[in-house]
Amino acid sequence: MTPSSAPPPSGTARLPAGRFADRLYGGRDDIDSVFRKLELMTSVGATIGAVEQLATAETLADDGLFAWPVMRLRAPLWWRRAGEERLEKVFGYPGIVGLVQTRALTGLGLVLPGATRAQRGVLAATMCGTAHGLHTRMGGFGLDGSDHLTFVNYAVSAAEKAFGHDPRAREMLVRFLAAQVCMAYFTSGAAKLISPVWRDGTAIPEIFRTSTFGDPLFHRAVRDRPWLAKSVAWATILGEMAFPLVLVAPKPVARGILASGTVFHLGNARFMGLNRFVWSYCSTYPALAHVSRSLGPRARTAAPAGSPAGSPAASLTASAATAGRLLRAAAGPRGAAAVTAGAGLALLAGAAVRQAGRARDARLRRDAPGELLTVAGRTVHVLPRNSAADGPSVVFENGLAAPATQWGWVQRGLDPRTPSAAYDRPGIGWSDAADRPQGPDEAADVLAETLRTLGLKPPYVLVGHSIGGLLVRTFARRHPELTGGLVFVDATHPEQFVRSPRQREALPWIRQRMTTTGLQAALGLLRYSSRPQQMSGLPAPLGEATERIVRRPRLWRTAREELAESQRTWCPDARRPLPATDTPVAVVTAGETVRSDPLHAEFQRELALLSTVSRHDVVEEAGHESLVLDEAHAAHVVRAVEWARTRAAGGAAPVVPPKAGKTAKARPAPDSA
Repeated sequence: MTPSSAPPPSGTARLPAGRFADRLYGGRDDIDSVFRKLELMTSVGATIGAVEQLATAETLADDGLFAWPVMRLRAPLWWRRAGEERLEKVFGYPGIVGLVQTRALTGLGLVLPGATRAQRGVLAATMCGTAHGLHTRMGGFGLDGSDHLTFVNYAVSAAEKAFGHDPRAREMLVRFLAAQVCMAYFTSGAAKLISPVWRDGTAIPEIFRTSTFGDPLFHRAVRDRPWLAKSVAWATILGEMAFPLVLVAPKPVARGILASGTVFHLGNARFMGLNRFVWSYCSTYPALAHVSRSLGPRARTAAPAGSPAGSPAASLTASAATAGRLLRAAAGPRGAAAVTAGAGLALLAGAAVRQAGRARDARLRRDAPGELLTVAGRTVHVLPRNSAADGPSVVFENGLAAPATQWGWVQRGLDPRTPSAAYDRPGIGWSDAADRPQGPDEAADVLAETLRTLGLKPPYVLVGHSIGGLLVRTFARRHPELTGGLVFVDATHPEQFVRSPRQREALPWIRQRMTTTGLQAALGLLRYSSRPQQMSGLPAPLGEATERIVRRPRLWRTAREELAESQRTWCPDARRPLPATDTPVAVVTAGETVRSDPLHAEFQRELALLSTVSRHDVVEEAGHESLVLDEAHAAHVVRAVEWARTRAAGGAAPVVPPKAGKTAKARPAPDSA
């Protein structure tokens, strides 16, 4: 009898439970055992999910919540190449029920012991196919991170079966899976870190007060104890962001991280009902433990004696030897020369990127739709119209992160004989950036100098949208001799962030939006955002030019700086009284903004009370942005501007009554700054 076939020594015979565990979890080697555990745990969750879907199959019917006649509108275009009839058979009702049944039976096949590696590969591939079909069929509704990771688990498991005789490929697949899981945890924590409601802990009671993810007991505990809510929030953030350390931490620490992850998911299952995360995420922990043994401090620097060529241990030894040779080579004269050359290439690459940015800026500047003036040594972009005519002239002050072109419909709607100008503040649109954010007095003086350089004749009717409303008040106070009237277009009230809890709570979100949008712009992803699309509706050629300019990262950096400066200096300065109380004042308010925060209506009425000569219109259907970006809504702004201009000229223009159904009281959107 050979040693390999000898019976175990006396007293070491496997108990029935141990033999069952070997049969259930065991594999031909360590990697096969990792994937067997992955398939088993993932399939338990997937099977339970499929059974739950079958129990509520009526939601998939043609008159249900996820009816195929509606969901197919969200299906990929390439699906339609298969033909509507074929798609109807598979994804219509009751065909879709058969797909869910297939998923349940396939998952059960992976749970039960006895399947060969080839059979497990086929079953895993089938689970991938059914997952893709159901994900797309549901149009993204009702899905979460566990569904996506489940798909990854099955895809990696199926691929591993295709490389059964290639140990390096199998090892790389395990490491790929471990990297995916670590990235999922880290990005989840990073997303929470940049969220102001997670940093201050207010997200926790808000989450647990909902019927979807809530728990009354836990909600009462964190609602009444802000310190506990903040502790839970930061424990979650730090735990998720630190999770990748499991790959390199000492064995006791790595085990502690995995145990903490298990407790975290069990807690989510108990208090939030996120049961599927337990199965999809915890099933990857054997893969993490396997990779940790290779990367952690306990990994040997040399392969054990007798390690076969191509084994993970031998690969690790070869990698260490290669790294040693590279380090020794770098220490020599040739290595130093190579490092110097590499540093030079890096500098050249940086210079090339910088030059490309400058070339792009120059190209955008050549495409500027208005005139480029030199004011106080900087280039200022201005959109003038009939600037040689006598005043009163109309001057537009833009909102946050908005170039001068946002006034395209308003400027076009004015009488052709009306002199007007819209301009870009430093760092916005096509204007040069300033060394630091402008204070209110400096901004007013730069605007006055810009208007003198342009030759636009006073008095000026100043029109401010959103945060621009603060600056027109400063201009009117600092240059009363040049001011003929004020028009506030859903403008920021200087005390709205102090007196309105909703606006105050929204302020961190606005800052976050400026930051994330700037990152999207830097990565070239802003073209897929809604912001450029909002601007595309402006009159030609302004729409196309604006779409391009709002993709510049610099604009969003400046917008964030302006938002901070508005809190420091613009709002306090705008609280100061105006020198004249009979300056014509027109207020145009967006109805959607009022509905989001009823206090906004009060703020807008207070703006109208700045003068004894005023009017206040509320455009019921308009939003904070569409009030100037939508042609129909902009017509209300045009009427208010013409009214103020006529009054500034000494006339007594009658108040134009709003059309029926077109006006109402306004709401400040959370980002109405």
